[in-house]
Amino acid sequence: MKASILFSTALSLLCAAPALADPVKVGVILPQTGVGAVLAKQMQAAIELAVAHEGGKLGGQQVEFFWSDSQGKADVAKQLADEMVKSKRVDFLVGPVFSSEMMAVHGGLARTDAFVISPISGPAPIAGKSCSANFFNVSSQNDQQAEALGAYLEKLGVKRVYVMTVNNQAGKDMVSGFKRNFKGDLVGEVYTRFGQVDFAAELSALRTAAPEATFIFYPGDMGVQYVKQYAQAGLAKSTPLYTVWTVDQATLPAVGDDAIGVRSGNVWSVDLPNAANARFVSDFKQKNGALPNDYAAHAYDSILLVSSAVKAVGGDMSRKDDIRKALQKADFASNRGKFAFNTNHFPIEDYYVREVVKGEDGTLVTKTVEKVMTDAKDAYYQECPLK
Repeated sequence: MKASILFSTALSLLCAAPALADPVKVGVILPQTGVGAVLAKQMQAAIELAVAHEGGKLGGQQVEFFWSDSQGKADVAKQLADEMVKSKRVDFLVGPVFSSEMMAVHGGLARTDAFVISPISGPAPIAGKSCSANFFNVSSQNDQQAEALGAYLEKLGVKRVYVMTVNNQAGKDMVSGFKRNFKGDLVGEVYTRFGQVDFAAELSALRTAAPEATFIFYPGDMGVQYVKQYAQAGLAKSTPLYTVWTVDQATLPAVGDDAIGVRSGNVWSVDLPNAANARFVSDFKQKNGALPNDYAAHAYDSILLVSSAVKAVGGDMSRKDDIRKALQKADFASNRGKFAFNTNHFPIEDYYVREVVKGEDGTLVTKTVEKVMTDAKDAYYQECPLK
């Protein structure tokens, strides 16, 4: 009788004990090799820092990461995304980085219940008619940094601009955004292949056009080579260079002093005055021996966004509707300061112009010059059926 009571008590305790929750699964697709490798390195470091800041967990739950290299190729990114969702059964997919990759994977992912957190890529179609309930962009819609620079050059009274960009969805979005606010003449509009790093012929044509300013979009190693060749051709002395997603803390060491004076449009910089950013920049530099760049800043915020949603549902990944609502709420301390999502799951935020300067210690940094847009919404959100 006594043994029976003991067995019954033990069984009751076993049944009452809480089951161990499965770890939250996060898949990350980055261009770890190829022209985006320098960006991927910064982003992975930022993701690891975000997890450390969250106590080694996400939302108080154990987390399992799956890392993949897209090589910056759309077909590879699509294959990896399918594997992440179907085989790994990830709860969240962070990435891919380039818009050509995102356009390749988005349609298939939109038909699954995985949440896609885009740290960078914000193609126009996905912000508008092709938006999806489980897609959240953490940086900005592609057009918007260029919109900020277009408005800035218009304010400066510039009349003639030469535009050069990668020939892909992101490049076309950037030019569309620039044209939206710049009312002067484009004396050149040149699209080059993704991965090109020799711009001698294009720079010769640019010189002949004699613009008042040049606007470019060349991420990663493409941008490093462009800015160096632009300066070496003597163009930097006569024609100011304006960029988006090209000159940042990751590429500056490779570009060197040729980048001094280059101005860019973005939503973040190392000197934004808020506590979250101060902690992020300080800890990133201490851990990695270098300042973070834009890609790192948005990768860091992406993980904090995921952590906030996991916390909101107590780690129960079956509560898809509640996870979606928590992501929409964006209850985390962004390194940009204020942060909010629009109805299409793209941010409503401020845009700045910043300039590359040399600090007192000789380090090249991006210094904020002025705010040019406040609480800006992208141009496509009203086309999105999400309300």
